[in-house]
Amino acid sequence: MRSLTPEVMRSLEPFDWWFTGLRREQSPTRAGLQKMEDHKTPAGKRMKKVSVLADWTRSQVDAYAEAHAIPRLELYTRGYTSIGCEPCTAVADDPANPRAGRWGGKKLECGIHTFSGKMV
Repeated sequence: MRSLTPEVMRSLEPFDWWFTGLRREQSPTRAGLQKMEDHKTPAGKRMKKVSVLADWTRSQVDAYAEAHAIPRLELYTRGYTSIGCEPCTAVADDPANPRAGRWGGKKLECGIHTFSGKMV
């Protein structure tokens, strides 16, 4: 499994705003997620991190997609319950935990969301 490093954050350096699809219900580490947060990259770049879906549930996401005819990713029909980057995503072994297929069940967050520093 490939490990992400702080260098990945360089792709965000040119931007002042970072939009994500993070949701509070996805993980205990996201429970306090705000829709807009001030963040700083390891290189010191300050930006706004915006998670417009922070308070949405999985059923709300599904209902929105259906109402707007947004096609479901084919990976969901193949048994994936949480989809991220290719090297960190597998079919979950534990059907009770949708994110069990992420990072081999060894961690909760992808590197890109852990390398920026939330500013309070």
